[in-house]
Amino acid sequence: MSSADDLEDLQPTATQGYKPSGPAKSADEYAKLDAEDESLARWKASLGITPGATSTVSGPRLTVLTLELHSPSLSAPLVFSMDDTAKMADIKKNPITIKEGVDYTVRITFKVNHSIVSGVRYIQLVKRSGIKVGKIEQMLGSFSPHPEGKPHEGKFEEESPSGLLARTGTYNARSRVVDDDGEVFADWEWSFKLAKEWLLAGSSLTKNLSKCNISWIRHTSSTGRQLASNPAILSLSLRRNVSGAAGPPTAPTTWVDRFPPKIRPYLYLTRIDKPIGTLLLFYPCAWSITMASYALEAPVTTPLTYLGLFGLGAMVMRGAGCTINDMWDKNLDKAVERTQSRPLARGDINQRQALVFLAGQLTVGLGVLLQLNWYSIFLGASSLSLVTIYPFMKRITYWPQAVLGLAFNWGALLGWSAVAGAVSWSVCLPLYAGGAFWTLVYDSIYAHQDKTDDVNVGIHSTALLFGEQTRPILGALSASTISLIGLAGALNAHGAPFYLGLGLGAAQLARVLWRTDFENRPSCWQGFVGCGWTGFWIWMGALADYAVLISSSA
Repeated sequence: MSSADDLEDLQPTATQGYKPSGPAKSADEYAKLDAEDESLARWKASLGITPGATSTVSGPRLTVLTLELHSPSLSAPLVFSMDDTAKMADIKKNPITIKEGVDYTVRITFKVNHSIVSGVRYIQLVKRSGIKVGKIEQMLGSFSPHPEGKPHEGKFEEESPSGLLARTGTYNARSRVVDDDGEVFADWEWSFKLAKEWLLAGSSLTKNLSKCNISWIRHTSSTGRQLASNPAILSLSLRRNVSGAAGPPTAPTTWVDRFPPKIRPYLYLTRIDKPIGTLLLFYPCAWSITMASYALEAPVTTPLTYLGLFGLGAMVMRGAGCTINDMWDKNLDKAVERTQSRPLARGDINQRQALVFLAGQLTVGLGVLLQLNWYSIFLGASSLSLVTIYPFMKRITYWPQAVLGLAFNWGALLGWSAVAGAVSWSVCLPLYAGGAFWTLVYDSIYAHQDKTDDVNVGIHSTALLFGEQTRPILGALSASTISLIGLAGALNAHGAPFYLGLGLGAAQLARVLWRTDFENRPSCWQGFVGCGWTGFWIWMGALADYAVLISSSA
């Protein structure tokens, strides 16, 4: 890999506005410039530019020490020491086998010996069978000598490719660390293969996994930009997944683990092991179907048919919503302790695999939707925009729970139209609004589980917005929930059984708010699950009222 074209590809891209200023000055020389300006002196000191910062101005300005690869799918980071020429030669002859489709962080450590080094960057050229297949150029920044002689580091997020074609053949790579002036500080060649799992070739490398490293990189610029704009995500992730001795987060053992390993990540992606989410989506549908059947005095087969269809639809679409959420939040999930074990965050599956799976989920959901009348088909399809934008809302507003409420309670409208052929807005609007307030209650409790991590990574939620006033605010939202659903019942001419169920639901909400400790994660989870019982009792009240009506008319 030493052709003229390769050397041209390995040249750094010119930084806009940068002009070489002649012979490089040492940090000590820069420190003495405008020394009488105290403000400027303090700023330079913050960068490590102080008088006497360096005593030597000869030799290389920068020395690359190590290149490391960190990934949730690795139990220990791979570390490649640049001064170990034997391992560098070995890694060129004996390809490393890298796991396909995984996210990882590349960390480069280096020491600035003297002078200011502008525009330090990592450049990599990859070929397969002599044909160029990839190139990246990653800016690390500009650096001065550390006052205490400590090394600097640069790091960025990448993803390895996947698929049958990617796993075919051996890749040859050439990597460089250079600066804006084109000075080369490190230059090495190596080779690798892609496979289903990590595997290191070469006897000198397999003896000690933690002492070997190198990675082929497919640049994911959008991820890099996101991490650059929010370094808290990267720093928190590195503290937990890289520096910690425990390695990657371990997913909890559930009945899902009885399935074959290739299937498990997809089941966990749908949260099928936690049915509370499906129930919370299903209950507004069940309220609406049962109340419409009551209003129309429909035969028993009508609610049974639609409850079955909507039950299946709730399970499929809740899973699809989780897939969309995790695809949006893959990098955020890595930085939140509770979500680090999710399949995409752990690297068990990649974005492309999740997208294919999502297409399958939506196809099944469409199949369920097509069993309904055309009014309901169009009404149901119109909810997809809410499902899609919800994960984005937590990045821009403290009210993502409100958007979730609008999406999760769409069944309060759709259930009625499925039974009756159209929505009875006078009944369904207060029912829908009451469900949305209910969602604000239970999802605010849910959000309290992650509020510490959310602050660190820049996620917004009503848990952070409400703060110490959470309990009285959720109390007011609970009262609104019960009042609005009660209004829907009155407009639908329901009898005593309906209000008995509504009363039990209200008592359950009061119990949850009384007992939940918003500073305790297990307590918040129990409160979240407990809110589901409110939806159940409301449905039981409507169902009992319908049963009384049917039995009296028989």
